[in-house]
Amino acid sequence: WEDLGKVGFESGHAYGKALRTVKSCVGSTWCRYGVQDSVSFAVRVENRYKGIRSPHKMKSAVSGCVRECAEAQGKDFGMIATENGYNLYVGGNGGVNPVHAQLLATDIDEDTVIQYLDRYIMYYILTADKLERTAPWQAKLPSGKNGGGPIEHLKEVIIEDSLGICNELDKRMEHLVETYHDEWAEVVKNPELRKQFKQFVNTDENQPREDMIEFVDMRGQLRPADWPADGQPQTNWKA
Repeated sequence: WEDLGKVGFESGHAYGKALRTVKSCVGSTWCRYGVQDSVSFAVRVENRYKGIRSPHKMKSAVSGCVRECAEAQGKDFGMIATENGYNLYVGGNGGVNPVHAQLLATDIDEDTVIQYLDRYIMYYILTADKLERTAPWQAKLPSGKNGGGPIEHLKEVIIEDSLGICNELDKRMEHLVETYHDEWAEVVKNPELRKQFKQFVNTDENQPREDMIEFVDMRGQLRPADWPADGQPQTNWKA
């Protein structure tokens, strides 16, 4: 992490209950069909919500047109570009039980998308159960005033401020954004924290990876060998 940090890389969040890398198509910058700069907006969204701990992982995407190459409607929150801005979808996911995201708002600009996402994500963080993705959480929400289901309820809470909590949701999200820091960069800088990540607690010597893991060559690159079949010893050591 020290070497990566020196060239500007930050720790990713594929291992945490947090936002994963925001997917995007190439957008209007490189595609003749793109109507908005989906790449730049995806970078903005990722930089705003990176590292925020949530009940479960969150996935997002930005598509530069209705052809939907980034598959934004299969994400916890996704944006699809229009001539007038973006359509915002929420509550989707893939996996064993795929769920199509629902349309929260249409033809809104980037700042409004961010405002609605701030409230949606914070509402989710505050009310969802642990290890609950947005799709099942959203499905359990009450219906709207006119019987439009959970998505109508979300529109009332997030856009119309029916519960009078939008100001609090905005402030809470702003606090999370302002206090973000690269956790592994902090470990690199702190000698006491670094001691916790030694290979062995009782010596400064390191054991080469080749002595611990069996590697195989694939397309000119080394990768760890496949797991042994059931019943076979899972070790490099042989009699």
